[in-house]
Amino acid sequence: MTPNPKTFIKSENFIILTEPDTEFEKYLSEAYQLTQREPKILEMIEQDLQKEALKQKKKRLDDQQWLDSQTPLLADIEEMKSSEISAETLKLQTGCPRMTPEVVFIFLMIRGYLGGIKSQVSQIFLRESMTVRLFLIHRGIKMPGMSTILDNINGVSNETRQFIFDAQIRMIVDENLDHFDILRIDSTAVEGNTTFPTDSMIIYRLVERLYHRGRSLHKLGIRPMAEGNFDFVIKEMKKQAKLIAFETGKKDSEKKRKTHYKLLLKQAQNAYNAFLKEMPEIEANAQQVNQIPSMKTRLIRFIEMMLEDLEHLQQVMSYCSKRVFEQAKISSTEKVLSLSDPDAAFIQKGNREAVIGYKPQLGRSGNGFISVLITPRANAADSGQLDPVVSEHLRCTGIIPYEVSTDDGYANRPEREKWINQGVKVFSINGSKGKKMTPQEDWDSDIYLDARNGRSSAESLMFHLKHSFHFGRVMRRGLENVRAELLEKALAYNFCRTLELKKRKLRQVA
Repeated sequence: MTPNPKTFIKSENFIILTEPDTEFEKYLSEAYQLTQREPKILEMIEQDLQKEALKQKKKRLDDQQWLDSQTPLLADIEEMKSSEISAETLKLQTGCPRMTPEVVFIFLMIRGYLGGIKSQVSQIFLRESMTVRLFLIHRGIKMPGMSTILDNINGVSNETRQFIFDAQIRMIVDENLDHFDILRIDSTAVEGNTTFPTDSMIIYRLVERLYHRGRSLHKLGIRPMAEGNFDFVIKEMKKQAKLIAFETGKKDSEKKRKTHYKLLLKQAQNAYNAFLKEMPEIEANAQQVNQIPSMKTRLIRFIEMMLEDLEHLQQVMSYCSKRVFEQAKISSTEKVLSLSDPDAAFIQKGNREAVIGYKPQLGRSGNGFISVLITPRANAADSGQLDPVVSEHLRCTGIIPYEVSTDDGYANRPEREKWINQGVKVFSINGSKGKKMTPQEDWDSDIYLDARNGRSSAESLMFHLKHSFHFGRVMRRGLENVRAELLEKALAYNFCRTLELKKRKLRQVA
């Protein structure tokens, strides 16, 4: 079989394997070129890695200092006083080789392209990818282990990710791929890495988690919580939670569900009282125990999580009782919606299915690039995000757009007028609210009609992101981690869009 000339280069005594001519290889090359244009990217990644390494070194030194302090000293030797170690004053010495900033950058871009690298499919892809392997071989680097890759790319700060995004926008402008004078705004619901909650299951899971955490305290060096009759309580609560779910939609379901809720809440209250009795002793034991600092830090954080669960349990029991027995309406902002991601919120977009997750705001440019990505906390109203999105577009691109178009949810007269006064010529807001705040002459003009028609391209962007770049669901938890994940996916999309537009230019020339 004759080798592909793009894959092999013959030499006198050997064959040199070159990088495959694939779409993925072009993607990595396009991303890598950005680091050549903007070397500060690698400098910032190196600073992030150094900072993380110094944190780890401080932990090791703190542990060693504690161990040294436990060694009995000779009676005639004065005990030396230990001083607190500061990460800022430490310096890294020569040790095990770390991933270079350029390799960390590439794996960061790979994660954005694949939507994640922890899944079995993604790990198989990385192991089998000739493109990735040859990229590393040409730089004299062995394929790192998965834990090493994750530790390094997770050490990159969101500040650095944002700088990469800004640098990408500058590259797009310099290569004349977009002028960013058009901004089309929309938001979308992104499903969090959590299950859809019900009050009964939240209560049951909180009690179960509190119990298992309490029984695991011995692993962190203190006496575990008393076993009591928690096994029986948890089994009964699980039974009632299931019965509540099974009764939904059946005859006399409301009456039966109230009976099950009454039993569930009774057991939950018993468990809550028992936990409340145990916690003071657990906290006292944690303060008194003499143990290595890294373990002590873990222990304190573990107890803090137990206290948070206890607070949440009381909160859920309270509003659940009001909702079931008093028919009270409970706002989603008052509810505990996820046990695994405290920052996830209830997101309802129009008539679509509600999700527990996040609602990022995106701006699409005229040529289809993402020029803005903002992930606000909780379920922020679109109308309050209009100014932040346009402001971020200006910050990223340095350009006040000629045209801004969006839907009725963003209707905000003061902000619209503000940006018109600052230079936006066409500020189109679809729907009845937008029509009320737009002069009739403008509304009926061809340019505003084109802006309203063009706004749908923001919706097509959302569809493409969700189906091609895994944007509809996040794997990471917590607001900052979710921001990092979505930003990586936006970077991947923009690089792919860059390649597509360059292809079009080549076809036009040909």
